[in-house]
Amino acid sequence: MNEFNIAAQDFLQRVFNKLDAQNIQLDKHWFIDHLCYRVSSLENYSSFKKQFASFAELLIESDVNGRPIATYKFAEPICFRDWSIQVVELPAPKPGKITIEGFEHFEVVADIGFDEIKARYPNAVFSESGLKKDFNPELEISLDELAIKFHPLSLESVIRLEKNEAIYAAVKSSGVLKSLKEHQPLLVGTYPLGIDVSGSDVDVLINVPDLTTAETLFKKHFSGFENFKAETHGQYAAVTASFDFHGVAFEVFAQAKDTAKQNGNLHFLAEERLLHVGGSLFGEKILALRKGGDKTEPAFAKALNLSGNPYDELLRLQKLSESELRQLLK
Repeated sequence: MNEFNIAAQDFLQRVFNKLDAQNIQLDKHWFIDHLCYRVSSLENYSSFKKQFASFAELLIESDVNGRPIATYKFAEPICFRDWSIQVVELPAPKPGKITIEGFEHFEVVADIGFDEIKARYPNAVFSESGLKKDFNPELEISLDELAIKFHPLSLESVIRLEKNEAIYAAVKSSGVLKSLKEHQPLLVGTYPLGIDVSGSDVDVLINVPDLTTAETLFKKHFSGFENFKAETHGQYAAVTASFDFHGVAFEVFAQAKDTAKQNGNLHFLAEERLLHVGGSLFGEKILALRKGGDKTEPAFAKALNLSGNPYDELLRLQKLSESELRQLLK
């Protein structure tokens, strides 16, 4: 692990040197959720898997476009500046492609959308091929042989969802994300966080600039699903659609606002990082509160002994750095 940690530190320093040279600054409250380590052959892929197994937990190994990709979570995080990174993705090489072995990129969960990222870094070299994905699209900044990528869901949250097979199948089969692609859909809520309980639903946020068209949009795509209902919520300037698909409850929440900046996403980002910083014991505490009947934000507020409005408090915490969150959790 020590040799691997040294290599990771060197990689991260090289990336940040390149970012600094281009005046690309990452906000303190953004989440560097995982690193990607590429190998040059299937033999080396198997060899690294054995090495990782000695000091890390295998979260998942999946076949992606004809090649295996394994994802590991380290007991001891890789610490760099104010970030701690526990998850590393290990993809086997694509057939016929020559791959340079070593760390290649890291991925970031930010609280701004892709258009704002591009506007913030006008001189960066972007690769937008990953934006085509319906689920967890990504935007890449190329840094010569290295890169960073932005995506809305951390890899560990994606894996939690994938391992919940009934929910993940319903998300894919329902076509919710695909049908709402032009409305910046974000999948948030308790399932990707692993704190779902009986009665939880799949929460999806969308941006509808003209909210008067939202109900028509919902009827077009979802009125054929069981228990469909569309409602207007004046106090939130929102329109929602709820329905069931293959026994799974969905709620789609529409506002005339970039989904990255909607409170539902900001709450989710705060909770995702708190679970990362707090570890398994904190996660178990939140889940116990949820099973006891607490809603998600009140459960976090109770676990953290926050005295103010839980929803406002989570918005405040969302802007804190990782070290500030660690201080809060002491």
